[in-house]
Amino acid sequence: MDPVTVALVLVVVLPLGWLASEFQDNRGLRICVGVLAIAMSFFVAFVAGSLEQMRSNTYFGDASKKLIETTIYALDDGRIDEVKLGLKELAAEYQPSYETRTNYDQLVSVYVKNLKRNRNNE
Repeated sequence: MDPVTVALVLVVVLPLGWLASEFQDNRGLRICVGVLAIAMSFFVAFVAGSLEQMRSNTYFGDASKKLIETTIYALDDGRIDEVKLGLKELAAEYQPSYETRTNYDQLVSVYVKNLKRNRNNE
């Protein structure tokens, strides 16, 4: 059986089993199923947090790579003033926050597009 399916079944079954065990006389069973249900909730929270962290790493890593590569190519072309202007605009627009990602990838895409467009116009 697929591990994801097993985990999903346990997420549903353990709390229901805990509820059902509360009507039983066996104290050890109630404690055991309750601890397993709580442990499963911590496990699910851990996995969800890990997935969100990986998603954020991908989001910022990809955008940063584009930013760095474009900056290097423009500097190699001797377009120092354009790079400085583009980075100043990016810095002015980027307002980091713990609540949102502040469209970092879109701001970097605008920077990259502007530098590429200016290169093609030369």
